[in-house]
Amino acid sequence: MEAVTYSLKPGQSNSNAYYNDVHTFTDIVLSHTQDSLMPIANEYYDFLNTYKLEELREIEEYILELISFGVLWRSYAGTALAVKHAPFITLARMAEWRKKHQRIKPYIDFARGILMTGFLLPDSKNKRPDIPTLRQIDHVCKWFEATGEFREQAYRFIRWRGFWETKSPGELLKIFTAIEDFTQWFEESSIEALGKYTQNVDNFINSNYKRYLWREDRISCTRKRIEYHLNMVGADLMNRAFRTEYLDTEIKNVLVPGCMRTHVDKKCKAKKVKEGLICDGCEPQCRINRLGEMGRKNNFDVYIIPHASDLSLWTPKTNQPKRGVVASACVTTLVEGGWELKRYDVPAQCVLLDYSGCKKHWRKDGFATELNVLELKKKIFDEKV
Repeated sequence: MEAVTYSLKPGQSNSNAYYNDVHTFTDIVLSHTQDSLMPIANEYYDFLNTYKLEELREIEEYILELISFGVLWRSYAGTALAVKHAPFITLARMAEWRKKHQRIKPYIDFARGILMTGFLLPDSKNKRPDIPTLRQIDHVCKWFEATGEFREQAYRFIRWRGFWETKSPGELLKIFTAIEDFTQWFEESSIEALGKYTQNVDNFINSNYKRYLWREDRISCTRKRIEYHLNMVGADLMNRAFRTEYLDTEIKNVLVPGCMRTHVDKKCKAKKVKEGLICDGCEPQCRINRLGEMGRKNNFDVYIIPHASDLSLWTPKTNQPKRGVVASACVTTLVEGGWELKRYDVPAQCVLLDYSGCKKHWRKDGFATELNVLELKKKIFDEKV
């Protein structure tokens, strides 16, 4: 299938080579953090433990937060700092409303698209400071939350900001220099390790930039190449960080996006349930139907999640057995979704779509997407990641 922006199987019949490559590169990333980011993460871990600010998580998750901060600061700080006045709170609330009010979601998205373009995405940018001040971090975090694209990251960065406030100017300089240097290394190294899977990203952005003006999905669909690589490594780090908790759950489910369906219009006979949609088997060759058959043989259910905003439906109910999920989505949204599920106390494993192709966001004609079934099986069952 022709790549819209990325493809995990360029010139190959499957994406097995990609998973080998990303596992290997993630090991390299973790090794490279040992003398740079790991000491910062360990000190933050002790800070959280001392003041009992949260239930402690795996160190890989804190490393991912630091890498995410470095990449997103590099990608968006100049834009965010150029915004002096904007309805930050209103936009953040609208991002939450679109999850709770599905019937009026299209109208909310339309309004958000106008407000985002008018206020959050100015034509000119400020020069991105390599070493941020805490006040600048506060401002950029407000911008992150208002976009609706980085809400989970913003929550985490704000907690990091509390830790950084305890540091002297000299210590902050050392911390942010380490993050900046690591980010520079990551950008260069990820191109070499994963660049063959993202070769069409820049061309897509240059050819379609005007198409996304005034649209709510403008940021999501014009992500930079380094962000694709961040999320590829991020998905692998999440799988490692959440693995033990996921395996301890009583019920396993698989969440797949609506773009995997053969029919995405009224021809699809999927039945609506409280967690999303359940395939009714109307098309034997439909990839979701095949996954459903595999689930029936292996004791797991497959749910279609038409919109990323539907993840809020997975908030655990009282006295319900603990559920774990294996979730699939395109590169630009999967890590944010994994962190959202974590906030709902639903441990997740990630399997990327092999490519993007939905009609709503990427291509006017649209085509059915797919995932690596072998990798999905590894995640569902108690096999080595």
